[in-house]
Amino acid sequence: MDFTELYKQSHSLCKFSPNGLYLATAVQFRVVIRDSETLQILHLFTCTDHVQQVAWAPDSDLVLCASFKLGLIQVFSLRDEGWTAKIDEGVAGCTAVEWTPDARHLLSFSDFQLRITVWSLTTKDAYYIQYPKFSDRGYSFRKDGKYFALAERKDCKDYISIYDCEDWVLLKRFAVETTDLEDIAWSPDGRFIAAWESLLEYKVLIYYPDGRLVSTYSAYDSGLGIKSVTWSPSSQFLAIGSYDQKVRFLNYYTWKPLIDFSHPQNVPYPDIAIFKETNLRDVKDSTGLASWSQAAAARSRVRYEVLRPPVTVPIRRPDPDKPNPKLGVGLCEFNCNGRFVVTRNDNMPTALWIWDLVELRQVALILQANPVRFVRWNPVKPDRLAFCSGNGYIYVWGGEKGGCECVEVPAVNFQVHNFSWNPDGKSIVLMDKDKFCLAFPIEEATEPSRASGEYQEEGEDIHNRHDEN
Repeated sequence: MDFTELYKQSHSLCKFSPNGLYLATAVQFRVVIRDSETLQILHLFTCTDHVQQVAWAPDSDLVLCASFKLGLIQVFSLRDEGWTAKIDEGVAGCTAVEWTPDARHLLSFSDFQLRITVWSLTTKDAYYIQYPKFSDRGYSFRKDGKYFALAERKDCKDYISIYDCEDWVLLKRFAVETTDLEDIAWSPDGRFIAAWESLLEYKVLIYYPDGRLVSTYSAYDSGLGIKSVTWSPSSQFLAIGSYDQKVRFLNYYTWKPLIDFSHPQNVPYPDIAIFKETNLRDVKDSTGLASWSQAAAARSRVRYEVLRPPVTVPIRRPDPDKPNPKLGVGLCEFNCNGRFVVTRNDNMPTALWIWDLVELRQVALILQANPVRFVRWNPVKPDRLAFCSGNGYIYVWGGEKGGCECVEVPAVNFQVHNFSWNPDGKSIVLMDKDKFCLAFPIEEATEPSRASGEYQEEGEDIHNRHDEN
């Protein structure tokens, strides 16, 4: 990988524009717009107070910054720097802001879930939606951007309301057969809306947008229920991760499980590629090369080792005295074409499980030295997965043929706590607590040999990329 120099940021607010051309970063009360390749500063916007949220409009022309302490939202234009918009929510307050798909309206969520305000940036009109159940979830836009589904709570009952995104007229409101609705998700093809119960009950309901109930699914009656729900990109599968440490895939014909994958502590399957992170602190450099950076000299070196089953996965027992136990499948994410799925069982925080839905089998198990903090598929290349563990490395799984690699960030005291792919899939922004840099994966002409289980160490294929600006 090539790396840029380090730059300042606040609150891990580094956002690529949807077209992949720009990178917006927040630095205290300023929003800096940079070129996504050279990191040259293109625009500099000053906000009223410290920025707590940055979000791009879907057309990549407008960018908003929000200060929730003051209830202020400011919008800036890249095309016309003289145009700005300022929204003051006043006593109602503001806890979250969301762009609508047309890039000309904003959804502002007030304190205590009192209401949602829809602000029009073209007509300056405001529309109010009462009784939202949540401010951080419980709403979903249809993929074409024409309709908006919202979970509401009124008179101790759960409802789903459908709004027209052009004039924000209520089209349909229907009661949901739940005791305590946790979240909703519109399928990518726009045909179905999935709703599910809180963790106290395992229950998933599939509705048509007009309110007709399509199907109800429950895997078991006793015990904690659902922890994560994700649609596949094709809408053919609904993945449900639960507290029984399984992920079930419902097919859209019968709404019954096509297959379920478990996360056992002892992995006996012989056809699974198992990669284990190994620390080489005390191993001398067999290549005879000098340390390639000051950071590498002071930090331990890491590589992956290929293991043969059976393998025992490290497990952490959840504390029964604390709420929200670290147990069950809390991460379930499809790649861009829907073939591969990565999952993480939260009481096995150092392990990532990768599954193939075409062949209905597990293809890889990745065992880290530290708990996995963040995982994201490349938005363009279906066989590339990046993840981090809160240390000085960025990790990449390159498919069944590519295996795993760990790349050290050539900077002193830089810990990768979060990252984000560019929508074009060609770069990653890596974030520490108050700094960031870009990483550019290099496509190798030939793959190193994996037969002996020895992987090329990170220091041998990294070049330090210095920004000229």
